[in-house]
Amino acid sequence: MMKGKKKLRISFVFLISAMVLALVQVRCKHDGLDVSTLDKVCYQRDIEPIFRNSCGITGCHGQQRGESEYVFTDYSSIMKAITPGNASKSKAYQAITGKGFAQLMPPAGALTQSERVLIRVWIDQGAVQTTCN
Repeated sequence: MMKGKKKLRISFVFLISAMVLALVQVRCKHDGLDVSTLDKVCYQRDIEPIFRNSCGITGCHGQQRGESEYVFTDYSSIMKAITPGNASKSKAYQAITGKGFAQLMPPAGALTQSERVLIRVWIDQGAVQTTCN
């Protein structure tokens, strides 16, 4: 009777371990977000105000560049820090998520999670300069 319980316990532990491993492997694929199924993010309405207000006009990336090589006050300047279709390779996205930078940007206070996600989706959708109503 004892051997049966021990086998059952080992099988149960093995099953749970296998399930956890499977879940971890699935969760690691979050970077493969399929943005084609999401509504198009509008640059003018959704993205430009975030960059201008948080980084450009009131931040360190205005026309008077300061210490940074990047300016975030208009589309063509913002695009110097963007890799269309690939947020993880975009300097702007890396900065606002703290990946590869000593300090999370903007230094006065991080963007909200929804702002970071919106920027990521916009970049992954091609970082198009759209105008919306």
